[in-house]
Amino acid sequence: MKTVGVVIPIYNVEKYLRECLDSVVNQTYKNLQVVLVNDGSTDENSLNIAKEYTLKDERFILFDKENGGLSSSRNVGIEFFSKEYDFKNITQESKENSLVEFKLDNEDNPYNIYKIYKSSNFFKNKDELLNFKAPDIDYIIFLDSDDYWELNCIEECVPRMDGVEVVWFDWKFYYETNNINFENITYHDRYKFKENIITPLDWINQYKNTGITWFSFAWNGMIDFKHLITYNLHFIKQTIHEDVFFGISLFLSCKFISYLPCKLYNYRIRDNSLCDYSNQNKNTWISPYMKNIYNKFNNIEQTKFYHRISSEALTCIELLSFIENKIANKYQNTVLENLLNDRISALWQILDCNKDPLDILNKIPKKLYIKKVFSLKKVIKNLNKILENKKTIIINQTNQIHNLNKTLNFQNNYGKAKIRIQNQLSYKLGQALIINSKSVLGFLSLPFIILSIVISHKQEQKAYKFKVKKNPNLALPPLETYPDYNEALKEKECFTYKLGEEFIKASKNWYGGGYIKFYFKDVPRLKREYKRKR
Repeated sequence: MKTVGVVIPIYNVEKYLRECLDSVVNQTYKNLQVVLVNDGSTDENSLNIAKEYTLKDERFILFDKENGGLSSSRNVGIEFFSKEYDFKNITQESKENSLVEFKLDNEDNPYNIYKIYKSSNFFKNKDELLNFKAPDIDYIIFLDSDDYWELNCIEECVPRMDGVEVVWFDWKFYYETNNINFENITYHDRYKFKENIITPLDWINQYKNTGITWFSFAWNGMIDFKHLITYNLHFIKQTIHEDVFFGISLFLSCKFISYLPCKLYNYRIRDNSLCDYSNQNKNTWISPYMKNIYNKFNNIEQTKFYHRISSEALTCIELLSFIENKIANKYQNTVLENLLNDRISALWQILDCNKDPLDILNKIPKKLYIKKVFSLKKVIKNLNKILENKKTIIINQTNQIHNLNKTLNFQNNYGKAKIRIQNQLSYKLGQALIINSKSVLGFLSLPFIILSIVISHKQEQKAYKFKVKKNPNLALPPLETYPDYNEALKEKECFTYKLGEEFIKASKNWYGGGYIKFYFKDVPRLKREYKRKR
């Protein structure tokens, strides 16, 4: 029977830890070796609950360490199962139903592990106690301590591990927050593979269609442990989104991945957890392991911004190194194009920080600087093109304003061509005929109205000529020089103007029946022509 190693980081989860550990203890598949890693919990009971389960289940071992984040806790589990730790007994004589205590006997203790606890019931004799070593495992799986498994999770995964490096299963959300402001969609909802064995290339090609800008993997599957060790896969220390580097590196290193569209994991969304997207208390608390960064900025908001940006940058740097050194070149361009473009862009946000405590800029590969230079040249070229277009637009708008001012000045001095045409006798008479023909009284008054208009018009013309004779500068310019001349010509084609024009002609031949012809022939003809034009 295959042995499955389980790694569970613990940090201030006293409210949820029992549910998590019960889902492990009660798995239908029993051949488990479980590593609990208390990551410097500061609540009252997380460590005590972990000790309680370690005492009563011989499969459990508990590491108590300084706070270092999820990455460090998971790495402790990987290093334990890799047999990188030597143990020195603190407890020399074990008592039944008690916890045996160890400390690391390694020269190096980078995660500052304080103590290791194991149930005394595990040891059959003193020799076993004094020579305790990590067990051999075939597969490894991660579980976050505020989440929990379906009870058949391991049983579903183990048989599907045959011939693959990873089983990739689905999860469901479990909400303990009112601040739900993100899509309730898992990777499986987006990738939409059927249950099958896929290749890394299948995964990358489908990634383009998912609409997501990153990929992560840690607790949502089972991993062949020998494969993990072969590629020296780990979680980047003291970063957020640590499962991005781990997940992409893992999937790229695989030959085959078993895609399992079953929801075997319950992913809890709660206030003030790492997976809480509500931004509550975002400027009032930081993880203890971030204190060194905080001491450089002395500002929580700046510390969090730098931590996020530096995590993105380190993820990108580590991924580029992994791709270059560990995977086949055939994936390299595809990965850069589809998976890393967004992260490379984010990497340069480190320049927005006024300090760089982790010295990220000096860790950026030279080829990225070259790519950045070319990218900046392209940006500058595009900006220059935009500026040229803007310059052309500004010139055009300046010309339009100049022409408009010129037109306004002209019209202020001389008026509009349209008004001049409407002041011509033909238009005035046509307007009077139309208005006064609508009533009997108006019709009977027409001769007097027309006579009044003609006399008034002649007086205006006489006054204008006298004024111009006295001062030639007051002469109006020719109509064709007006800015609205072409538009004004339409007034000469309108029914009002044409009607007045025909009336003037009729007046010149009144003795030959001109008015009779005007009323019975010209007016009906003008109406017909006007209707056709409309």
